[in-house]
Amino acid sequence: PEDRAVELARQLAAGLAASYERGVVHRDLKPANIMLDSAGKVRIMDFGLAAIGDVGDVRVGTPAYMAPEQLEGREVTAKSDIYALGLVLYEFFTGRRTFNAATLNELVEQHQSGEVTPPRTIVTTIDPAVERAILRCLESDPQRRPSSPLAVAAALPGGDPLAAALAAGETPSPAMVAAAGEG
Repeated sequence: PEDRAVELARQLAAGLAASYERGVVHRDLKPANIMLDSAGKVRIMDFGLAAIGDVGDVRVGTPAYMAPEQLEGREVTAKSDIYALGLVLYEFFTGRRTFNAATLNELVEQHQSGEVTPPRTIVTTIDPAVERAILRCLESDPQRRPSSPLAVAAALPGGDPLAAALAAGETPSPAMVAAAGEG
């Protein structure tokens, strides 16, 4: 259910944020590395490829969950993990992978094209805020992705839209500011 997926997405974002506070970039965020504990809480697993500081071998990880810059061998940053977060959230909410490529070259081409099937074409009832959050994570240009995992969490339904807009570097509309004051 979407409300459970939103709850899990928030927990996942909080877990990534906690690792970034310690300077750790996961580099291999994917569904197989996300578990639920006995209380139903998200646990990010397998930090075997995680890095602190500069990353030497950027192409280490699972290609299907790499950001375009990582696939191209350019760099790996926290923004690369945010891209992977978008890929995971896409699966959370649609039940499908974002890209279906038979080869690494096809995958690179699909990433470079920046063409992502909007989640609403798969699940017509998906909340528009969820779709916007996912698609922002999946921006080809790392600078256009959310500034942090917490910005992703804030952009999800039930989050703080004013905080989400500010974290995304956007200017909140007067109506949004007025609505924030009403709560």
